[in-house]
Amino acid sequence: MILRKRGRNTLRLPDFIRSHPLATVLAIAVLLRLVAVLFSKGFMASDDHYETVSVAYNWLRSGAFNDSGHLIWGSHASVDIARFPLYNLFLFGIMKVNSFFGIESLDKMMYSVRAVHALLSLISVWALYRITRMVTWSTNWAVAAGLLGAVHFAMPYLAVRNLIEMVGGHLFILAVYLLYLYRGKHEDRWLVLAGVVTGLAWMIRFQIAFAVLPIPLVLWYDHRRLKPAVVFCTAVFSMIVIAGFVDWWLLGKFMGSTVNYLRQALAEGALYRTSVFIYPAVLLAFFIPPFSLVAFFLAARKRFWREHKIICLSTLTFILLHVFAGNRQERFMIPIVPVIILIVILALYQHYRQDGFWFKHRGLMQGVLGFTLVVNVILLIPLCFNYSHRGLVEPLARIEQSDPAHSHITFVTSDAARIFPLDYGGLTLPGRRYIRSWTDLPDSSARTDYYFLYPNSAEDLSAYIDSINLHIGEIEPSFHVGPSLVDYILHALNHRNKTHEVWVFEPKG
Repeated sequence: MILRKRGRNTLRLPDFIRSHPLATVLAIAVLLRLVAVLFSKGFMASDDHYETVSVAYNWLRSGAFNDSGHLIWGSHASVDIARFPLYNLFLFGIMKVNSFFGIESLDKMMYSVRAVHALLSLISVWALYRITRMVTWSTNWAVAAGLLGAVHFAMPYLAVRNLIEMVGGHLFILAVYLLYLYRGKHEDRWLVLAGVVTGLAWMIRFQIAFAVLPIPLVLWYDHRRLKPAVVFCTAVFSMIVIAGFVDWWLLGKFMGSTVNYLRQALAEGALYRTSVFIYPAVLLAFFIPPFSLVAFFLAARKRFWREHKIICLSTLTFILLHVFAGNRQERFMIPIVPVIILIVILALYQHYRQDGFWFKHRGLMQGVLGFTLVVNVILLIPLCFNYSHRGLVEPLARIEQSDPAHSHITFVTSDAARIFPLDYGGLTLPGRRYIRSWTDLPDSSARTDYYFLYPNSAEDLSAYIDSINLHIGEIEPSFHVGPSLVDYILHALNHRNKTHEVWVFEPKG
């Protein structure tokens, strides 16, 4: 363990870390994220490619604006876009820099995209360290907070993903840091900056608004005057108005993306059948029981809430409003994770200062922490090396390296809902054809350079090969891409999650 007891009320760090605490935490965070940048490829959820990376890459391919000077967004008319375009333009900027240096392959571009996201994730690590140092006046506890943000098993993986949830979360924890600065210094500039950063977080992830709702009331209550709430709200509202004019400029409609998003959210039903208890379950699992049970119990105490109303009420409001929403998905909790890490550390610190039960019984506490650390390391390793949706991305990336402009691919799958990240096939899209049922079989004169076979079973694979041999022409194996470890685990937990295992064949001869 990094923290070790000395006396009754003192925790001592190793000398090197004590001399360079923040640099040590950031170095560890960078090292793990560098591994994820290199090896944790692909995308986590569909929107994290098709509504973000794919849109930006298509701007690089075909131009970002139509004849009216408004953004192009796939098949959507500009006035129908339901996402504020800031994040996509951010991705587009990274891709333009790559293009300037002659890099046009999306697979290669994604190394720099992941690297920039990894750098952004250091905001959370830094903010966790600084807030904890500010509240506790303890370098030791600040290091613990920073390390939890740096080496938690999911954080390097999430850090390099194209997740608006994660990017919004980095900005929101920065806003929380600025609010804590105001609490200590009572200077309005920190409220203004907090409001600006909060507005940016909202532009990235709309649901950040759920966490922001109680903040003005807490500012009013804590300081017994209305001015702090007014200053903060004015800064946030100013950012919302700026976003409205940006929509007017880029999309042709004032506040267009916000209005469209709200209309879509109200009309959209639940995409998945999930339990009303999904979010508490996800968060308990995320922080690894029994440690999460202990930490959340300590965070629920009245005294802790009294001292940290902003983060407690923000988190509770965020979770409850998501619970009551019809569409519940696990990843929707990601924006609040950095704040929950802060809550966990500060709740433990308060319990420690009171010499509470868990710190009186050090053997029990060390057992809980030891188990948590072991599980964390076991999970950290595969996630840092995870290749999400490997069977969809990798074969296209391989073909792109050979002859992307002149390749013709036939995708064979019985899953009508399966879509393919064709952008990994190159800036010039390969020719493509889809066989989703045997009535789709082309005649033998149709050109195909590669067959991508996505069977549901070994029997289906044999049937695919036999049918193509019989009706189109003989084929021979080229290469096989199996699922990543995480793809396989998700499939084992729920067979609705596809492994996306693929066998690639070429025409024989």
